[in-house]
Amino acid sequence: MVETYIITPNYNGEKFLEKYFDSLFNQTYSNFRIIFVDNSPNNNSIDYINQNYYNEVKSDKIKIIKNPENYGFAKANNQGINESFKDSKCKFIVCLNNDTEIKEDFLEKLISMAEKRPKTGSIQPKMIWGQNPDLLDSVGLEYSKNGLGFNRGAYKSSDEYNEEEEILGCCAGACLYRREALEDVKLEGEYFDEDFFAYYEDFDLALRLRWASWSAWYCPDAVVWHYKGGTNEPTSDFTVYYNWRNYTWTLWKNMPLSFLIKNSYLIIICEILQITLNISRGKSTIIKSKIDAYKNLRKIIKKNKSIKKKISFENLEKCFILKWKV
Repeated sequence: MVETYIITPNYNGEKFLEKYFDSLFNQTYSNFRIIFVDNSPNNNSIDYINQNYYNEVKSDKIKIIKNPENYGFAKANNQGINESFKDSKCKFIVCLNNDTEIKEDFLEKLISMAEKRPKTGSIQPKMIWGQNPDLLDSVGLEYSKNGLGFNRGAYKSSDEYNEEEEILGCCAGACLYRREALEDVKLEGEYFDEDFFAYYEDFDLALRLRWASWSAWYCPDAVVWHYKGGTNEPTSDFTVYYNWRNYTWTLWKNMPLSFLIKNSYLIIICEILQITLNISRGKSTIIKSKIDAYKNLRKIIKKNKSIKKKISFENLEKCFILKWKV
C-alpha cells in the first residue's frame, strides 16, 4: 500500500538530481513513490535516472513520464497527480521541485501533521534558500489586496518562523496536498490550471482550496533547501510573461466583482507599475503579457463561476494583506 506520491516536474534539471534523489532515498518515511515528469527537450535527466537508479525504476519506486515538449509546470503536476490517483491507496500528494534537497525526516513531519489535522487540505514545509541557507525562500503564500502574490518570509532569517500556524496556502515548489482536497476543488478536469502554464498556479489552487473551506498549515519541522532559479531566471522573458499574465488571471478568476471594484485603484496602480518597471528594464515582453491576459479574460471569468465556494468571501478576504514588494 503506497500512501504518498512525490510529483516532480523537470526541465533540464539534471545537475540537481543527485541531491534531490539522495535526500529522498534517505527519508525516515519510506512509503512513497516518485512520479518524475520530464518536460526537457532532451533525455539527459532520464538517462541519469536510468543509469543511477535502475533498480528503483524497475521496481516502480520511480515512474518516469516523458513529454514530447515542455507542457509547463501546471500540466506536468497534473499528469503526476492523475498517475498517482490510479492507486486507490494514495492519500497524499507531495509536490517537490527538482532543484530541492530535503531533510531526512521531511516526509515524516509533513505526513504526521496531515494525519493530526484531517481538515487541512495542504501543508507547507520550511523552505530555505539553498544558495544562501541563512535566508528563507518560503514558509507559505501571502496574497495582497492589489493582486500581488508573495512567498511568506522570503529573504528573512532561516532561524525565524518556528511555530506551527495556519496560513493562506502553500508554495507548490515543496508542499503536501491531501487527495480528498485536490479532488474536491478539481476544475474542468484539472487540479492546477493548465492555462497558467507556470507561475501563480499555486496561488490559484490555494485560493480555490480556501474557497472550498480547506485550511492550510505551516510545518516548521519539515525542512527543504530550494536552489531557486535553477530552471528560469526571475528576470527572463519567460518569467516576465507568465508571471504578470497570470497575476491578472488569478485576480479575475478568484475574486468577486465587488472586491475588484473596491480595490480597483490598487489593482490599476499595480498593473501600471508592472508595465513601467519592466519597460524600464528592457522587458517589452510585459506588453504581450498584458495584452494576452485581458484578451482571454472571458474564459477566465467563466472559470470563476465554476469555483466551489463553501465559505463567505469575508472569511477569505480576512486572510489577505496589503504589500507591494518583498
